Amino acid sequence: MARKDTPTNDTSSNHLERLYCSPVLLIAAVAVSVFVSEVVVMVVLSHFGLLDHPIHHILDSLMLVALLFPALILLVFRPVNLHLAQRRRAEKELAAERNKLTHILNAIPAGVCIVSQNRKIEYANSALTEEFGPVAGRTCFEYFHGRPDACPDCQLDEVCAGKSYTWEWLSEKTGKTYEIFDTPLHNTDGITARLSLVRNITARKQAADELRASRERLRSLSGHLQRAREEERTAVSREIHDELGQVLATVQLGVSSLAEEYRDHQHLVKKITDMELLIAGAISTVQRISTQLRPSILDELGLAEAIEWQAREFEKRTGIGCSHDILLLETNFSRDLATAVFRIFQEALTNVIRHSGATRVRVSLEERNDRLVLIVTDNGRGITAEQVRDNGSLGITGMRERAFALGGRVRICRSLQAGTVVIVHIPINSSGG
Repeated sequence: MARKDTPTNDTSSNHLERLYCSPVLLIAAVAVSVFVSEVVVMVVLSHFGLLDHPIHHILDSLMLVALLFPALILLVFRPVNLHLAQRRRAEKELAAERNKLTHILNAIPAGVCIVSQNRKIEYANSALTEEFGPVAGRTCFEYFHGRPDACPDCQLDEVCAGKSYTWEWLSEKTGKTYEIFDTPLHNTDGITARLSLVRNITARKQAADELRASRERLRSLSGHLQRAREEERTAVSREIHDELGQVLATVQLGVSSLAEEYRDHQHLVKKITDMELLIAGAISTVQRISTQLRPSILDELGLAEAIEWQAREFEKRTGIGCSHDILLLETNFSRDLATAVFRIFQEALTNVIRHSGATRVRVSLEERNDRLVLIVTDNGRGITAEQVRDNGSLGITGMRERAFALGGRVRICRSLQAGTVVIVHIPINSSGG
């Protein structure tokens, strides 16, 4: 079996390592070795009677060197050799880490560069040089912009002072758009440089622009369809009210005259009376349908009167109390604005009926900083964040789109007390596109 002398060897090695790490202990060990060696030499020379010999100095030196040689190897040459070996190993490890870092930076699809405080490019990875060409010791303003002097809006000083920035840049050199992230980089010598990450976002910008344009076209189409629907509803409402209403009114007058003419015929009078009731119900239905299609009060008396009328109708139809507070400096708003606010109000009341379980609704309409502000508050169960974010809620989406088409916005949230709050802001001078 092998001898288990590892602990002893480890202990000796630890003592030597501790000795090598302390210059004071190392010098003391060398001094002790020299002293002990000299004493041994003197004892040996004295024992052989060579102290008075003419060559005793030579013998003294030779014996001292022979005795000190192992100690010098152990205490001087070995630490130096270990230090040199550690330094070579550290240099190899550092070179390997630098090589690894270089490979990592070159593997990054985004451009990476380091710019010193005097605006010299100290490093650029392969992605950057492939995009903009070799650096060749140029400054950042020469390399990226082809300028003879520094850019007037350069933020190098702020970055070197500790700030980080993310910004977009359209390069005249490549015709592409880049997203640049600048952050300070602290070197080992204490000098701060700028580390820049350059990412090509041209495709993303084009996709975003196309998506934005598509949304604008869809919103424009939606606004056009809403206006066309309102116009159609207005025309149908007018036709029903004017044409069908007049016909029914004429028929009602004719039936009334028949009842007067045949009042002696009881069986005819009863039938005529029933017909009058049917005609009166039909007239009421026509008026209701006409009002639902487009309340004439909205065009004739304005938005404030239409909101008050709708609040009364809502309270009468549902039994839910609906108080209103309307403070408007003027009543002559554009047709698109009045229609949008009124329809949003109708949709808010519809949501109260369908989802809230409320027993009371409070409505306020006022002018604030050249904007119409409509606030509808109920005391129901309150809307959840998931319901607000639900894209499948066509009612909420319609309210937002109506407001957005006129440069406004709709905010829907849970009330601090209870229930739901709908807040609508639309510029007064807005007009549908």
